[in-house]
Amino acid sequence: MLPRTGHPTFLHRSGATGKMQVRIPHRAEPPGRSPRAFLAAAGLLVCVLAAAAASAESELEFGLQQHLLQRIELRGNVAVPAADLKAVMKIREKRSFHPLAILGFGDRTALYQPHLLDAELRLLTRYYRQRGFHQVSVQLDSVQTDVDERGDVLHISIVEGPQTILDVVEVVIADAAEPVADAVDADGDDVEVLDPEKLLADLHYVAGVAAPADLNDLGTDIYLLRTRLWERGHMLAQIRPVMTTSATADPARRLAHLVYEIAPGKIYRIAGITVEGRRLTRLDLIGRELSMKPGDLFRWSEVEASQRRLLDTSLFRDVGFRPVDTDSVAGTTRLLVEVVERKPAYYEFGLGVGSRERIRLLAAWGHNNLFGTGQRLRASSRNSLNYEDVQRLTDGPVHPELNYRYDLLHTYPGVLGRLRLDSGVYVGKETRGESGLNLMSRGLSVGTRFGSGPRVSHAVEARIEEVDPSLHPDAKAPLRAAFEASDLRPRDTRSLGWSFQNEGRDDPLRPRRGETQTTRLEVAGGPLGGDNSFVKVSASWQGYRSFPLGGVLAMRASAGIVRPYAGSRARGADGVPYQERFFAGGATTVRGYLERSLGPQITDQAVLDSLELASDVPLSDQPARGGNYLLLTNVEWRFPLPLLRSWRLDGVAFVDGGNVWENARDIRLRSFRWRSYARASQDDASTKLWDYRYSVGCGVRLDTPVGPVRLDAGFPLKRALLSDSVTEDKVIYHFSLGFPF
Repeated sequence: MLPRTGHPTFLHRSGATGKMQVRIPHRAEPPGRSPRAFLAAAGLLVCVLAAAAASAESELEFGLQQHLLQRIELRGNVAVPAADLKAVMKIREKRSFHPLAILGFGDRTALYQPHLLDAELRLLTRYYRQRGFHQVSVQLDSVQTDVDERGDVLHISIVEGPQTILDVVEVVIADAAEPVADAVDADGDDVEVLDPEKLLADLHYVAGVAAPADLNDLGTDIYLLRTRLWERGHMLAQIRPVMTTSATADPARRLAHLVYEIAPGKIYRIAGITVEGRRLTRLDLIGRELSMKPGDLFRWSEVEASQRRLLDTSLFRDVGFRPVDTDSVAGTTRLLVEVVERKPAYYEFGLGVGSRERIRLLAAWGHNNLFGTGQRLRASSRNSLNYEDVQRLTDGPVHPELNYRYDLLHTYPGVLGRLRLDSGVYVGKETRGESGLNLMSRGLSVGTRFGSGPRVSHAVEARIEEVDPSLHPDAKAPLRAAFEASDLRPRDTRSLGWSFQNEGRDDPLRPRRGETQTTRLEVAGGPLGGDNSFVKVSASWQGYRSFPLGGVLAMRASAGIVRPYAGSRARGADGVPYQERFFAGGATTVRGYLERSLGPQITDQAVLDSLELASDVPLSDQPARGGNYLLLTNVEWRFPLPLLRSWRLDGVAFVDGGNVWENARDIRLRSFRWRSYARASQDDASTKLWDYRYSVGCGVRLDTPVGPVRLDAGFPLKRALLSDSVTEDKVIYHFSLGFPF
């Protein structure tokens, strides 16, 4: 039974702002974590596996007695499958399937420590008691050695007993002599009457659910009830659960009656607000982010909202709220805001490598409290050497191109209430080897961000961008005429955009469960002016679940449409500028294919006529032109490598699919056939440009403080015959930093 508590536990959260940025301390890099070590670990994976296998037993010993485990035999379990019970236990039987089985490590007999078996029995007992089996008995009958001496067999017997089911769950409001709440209090504020049905809404333990044997398992529901009472001003509400059980005609079933006895107490108001820990931040900047003021009811949602806003300023490392000087007679309390400031100025440095960007240097400087006004300024640079194989050229040298991006971002808080004004300018150069282009871009953006819930954020942005395309120095001579005919010249785009994100992942950097949805809408040109008029819509869903064989199952589905209108409609699909089209293929979309190589190509019609080929046939060395329609699907199993935990190495197996199309009519049912082949273009089974491309593959992940370094091998299932002598590669390797999604 839970103790009777009179004070709430107030929120105190680490000051993570939720931004996807990495700050690398200015200090010597620890040994074994340099990019050279990452490459060596990935390249010598098989050698590492062999060495780890040789030392696995000694690594598990720790000076304690070890036994080989052949299998676990459970007897007496009727209501719960044996597989579920074995999944609860820490010790594991040998696996009939494992990703390392191909290397000889998947069928190894497990090790266990006999002195830990009591803990395993307690785990099983607790598992049953949480599911309503209050009288369960779990015991170890015997430990027998297998006749072939392949390990011990554990015999565990279970007496489940009757299962207790919640029959009634109700709330009883105590202190009925005092009014719980009026519809309108003395100061005219709306105060919701305590309705037992609303208090019980969305609880986990409701009628019909198995009743836990330990009332401490009700903690999550009690916390939810408590926050609902805090939301109505009952700051010192007390909750006491009482559960009674009774027998039924069925000896295998009992019923439980759960009552939450609630003493709401007085409705409290905020008498004043005090801030402690502030040295560099002006008091009015903190007050602007608080959503409550003296005289307001104590509402939990306002406390949480104020904390989120203070942390979002990036001025504080931690923020906590605590009621002090509580007057139980007058029903008032003073709210103490405790902040831990962070240094307003910072700098960042980074070094990276990849398949296309062989060397990548990043640097940034920023200040989160300019002149003490709460304004933010950030200057960042990204420089890289791009070794992209231009138009998939294989018979000549690849010349590196210097790519760069320089940004200057400014944030002015409190423009309209609590809204902030974000503005930025940038200049950059990007190599698009798949199309033989270098894109010089410069732009200006102005916008704001706001939230509509704890995990929901919106962004509105106005953007002006000018892009100047030019031919890559390695571009082939026969294609220069085609590019010149495409009327390549500087064009500017003026647009308004809105984006939405619902972030439900447990960790955006290393997600293991939850999901996130993103949507973006952009309208360019038309009344806004500029050279390009188009409407662009894209949406993505990402989900993460536990996988039965261990690890995490990550899933993604993305789709997008971009269409020209007004003055750009006359140019057809070309009315959408190149940099605004969708691309697929590569390390973050469809592995097993070259970067942004899928979909329509910029094809010389004279070449097609001379070869007597159709326009839907992929050709060698033809640059990708992107598409106006996008569809991507990805499923990835991320699993631990048990022999290599000390090396921070994980494995992955994936199935990718996707493509881009120029027109809606190009998307046909046959596009989604599971297989097509590298055959002559006249063969119906040959791979076409409109085919939805699939691939399978595997890889390794090396966990680092800034995210996983990954090496993936993708095997395309729909290879294309690019010419009489050129076929798409059977395997493509991708090396990069961070998860693909």
